[in-house]
Amino acid sequence: MKHFQLLLLLFCGVVSGLDAYADNILAQWDQQLFDRFYDTPPSNEPMWTIMDGISEIGHYRSIMGLSILLMAYGNEDHQETGRLLSSAYIGAGAMTYGIKRLTRRKRPLDETLGNPSLPSGHATIAFSAATILGYRYPKWRIPLYLGAGLVGFSRVYLGRHYTSDVLAGAAIGTTMGVLVWHNRVTLLQWKF
Repeated sequence: MKHFQLLLLLFCGVVSGLDAYADNILAQWDQQLFDRFYDTPPSNEPMWTIMDGISEIGHYRSIMGLSILLMAYGNEDHQETGRLLSSAYIGAGAMTYGIKRLTRRKRPLDETLGNPSLPSGHATIAFSAATILGYRYPKWRIPLYLGAGLVGFSRVYLGRHYTSDVLAGAAIGTTMGVLVWHNRVTLLQWKF
């Protein structure tokens, strides 16, 4: 697992330097994919509206809302799932925030830095939730990951992220979900 984390940090470091080296083959690949998938507004068309709604599934409010509902109104298994979702969200969010501050990559359509692009927070959250829920409900694992992938795609479609931002977010979210799941016995002893 340590090797994976080092590779992830190296990947984020390389990708963060892409803005400075626009002739870099990775930067060209990232830009070509962005140009292929990004759909210029009008935002009133049906596909834009659908993608905007899908993107909201990866917003922290959605995952924390689900987590709180499970903890407050679920049976014991659902309460544990809610606590694991919260743990994965907190870990993934902290890692995403830290990497964003280190890489400081501009978003595709922003002239100023604003909120850094790398990694995609929505993808991170969606994949961490898909991992926890996939372990808890194995029959739903494939649809959960497809949904998380759709959240990631929506971020590129809406012009918020490059593909590499989404891939980094997916890797971070999945890794954090796996770490939380494999340490669930310890984590579930904490009452919060």
